[in-house]
Amino acid sequence: MVFLMNEVTSSLEAFEALKSLTNPYAEELWVIALGPQLQILGKEMIFRGTADHCLTHPRDIFRFLIMQNACAFMMAHNHPSGTVLPSEQDLLITRRMHTCGDLFQMPLLDHIIFNMERYFSMADNGYFKQWKKRSRREKI
Repeated sequence: MVFLMNEVTSSLEAFEALKSLTNPYAEELWVIALGPQLQILGKEMIFRGTADHCLTHPRDIFRFLIMQNACAFMMAHNHPSGTVLPSEQDLLITRRMHTCGDLFQMPLLDHIIFNMERYFSMADNGYFKQWKKRSRREKI
């Protein structure tokens, strides 16, 4: 029996939707384009890197999202090293994408870092709330 997931409403569902697609030997950045009811419009590996690094650029991510007519999105990438904790670079790119998502009115709902057994959700761990509060203070 094949299990097809039609929507992603949690970090666990995003992890389940992507973990079997990922190369365990190189970092890959995946993006899930979501519709208004969080249904999956498309998922694609946007970047592939090396065993410990993956370059990313917002324009390539948003090109995919706009072509999918996305209303929101999630990002995920694997860490072949086994650790699921975000690096400083992971936090930097996630904050940049969170800001770009707000600008395009296409919110980034989560960025998940995972290996084949476990995952770390930046949204579940409070990063997005922290950035929203800071961005509100900066506007005042």
